[in-house]
Amino acid sequence: MTPQPLTGAQQCAVLMLLLDEGVAALLLRGLAADEVRDVGDAMLSVAEIEPAAIDGVLDIFAARHAEVAALGRDGAQLRTLMHQAFGEPRAGALLGRLPPPVTPVPFATLAWIDPATIAALIEAEHPQVGAVLLAHLPADTGAAVLAALPPELQPGLLVRLSRLGPVSAATLAGLEADLEQALLVHRAARASTARGGTAAAALLMGGVADPARLIEAVRGVDDGLADAIAEQLFVFADLIRIDARGLQAVVREVDTERLVVALKGADAPLRAHILAAMSSRAAAQVEDALMGLGPQKRDDVTAAQAGIAGIVRSLAERGELMLPGSGAGYV
Repeated sequence: MTPQPLTGAQQCAVLMLLLDEGVAALLLRGLAADEVRDVGDAMLSVAEIEPAAIDGVLDIFAARHAEVAALGRDGAQLRTLMHQAFGEPRAGALLGRLPPPVTPVPFATLAWIDPATIAALIEAEHPQVGAVLLAHLPADTGAAVLAALPPELQPGLLVRLSRLGPVSAATLAGLEADLEQALLVHRAARASTARGGTAAAALLMGGVADPARLIEAVRGVDDGLADAIAEQLFVFADLIRIDARGLQAVVREVDTERLVVALKGADAPLRAHILAAMSSRAAAQVEDALMGLGPQKRDDVTAAQAGIAGIVRSLAERGELMLPGSGAGYV
């Protein structure tokens, strides 16, 4: 059976696999983002290949690169890499067929950035800069970037893009340097807003079927951290989701003074929900105390609410209360 001819990506993959890893990595930097992805996939399909096929790939490389400019400044980088990769005789033969280098493609970095990030960069720049950037994007990427921009910015950018004339190489170089700096700032800002901490862990755990199991697993690693996450799993505002019977169990464990201070910072629906679970006499006493209570420090209110939330968690751990969304436990 005649073997199937190798695709362009497979031929490139063969060359990369023949090279030293460091040399191959440097050459890959000269490829576009989609080309790198294609070559990476092709490497898996050419892991085992006949020696004759390898020779054929090298011959094709020499023939086709007679029409392609050398990579790197003045071709020096490519020539050095070729000598390192193939040795003096073969490298000299291959390089002898290469024409002079061409000017690098402006804004090549944009090929590695998702449209949403490019849109964010353009939104922060002057519209004329945005038009220049759009002009150097592939049509499909440019369309995606335009769609990701706020609607009120789109017409102005299209007008400027339509009227855009030739831009000098010096101006493009300056804009490209500014873009690189803006991209660094954008990535740093995104990293600094990454959500973490015990609150984030509790938020994720709140959506699992058995958070208690995870808490105990964390406790095996760090007891204090497990307690901190547990404190975030149920907060005072979650009392709105506990039924009347459950609230009665909670109120029995809470002294009136703490409850009054906690309710001082509760919204009207939560306050009504808790009072409705109490006897009419106890609810009236709490309401009277609330009316006579003066302004409270926010920290005192927060502490009182956190204390009640802790009592709720203790009741749940003892199986005396079913937390909202829990499939186990009872009152």
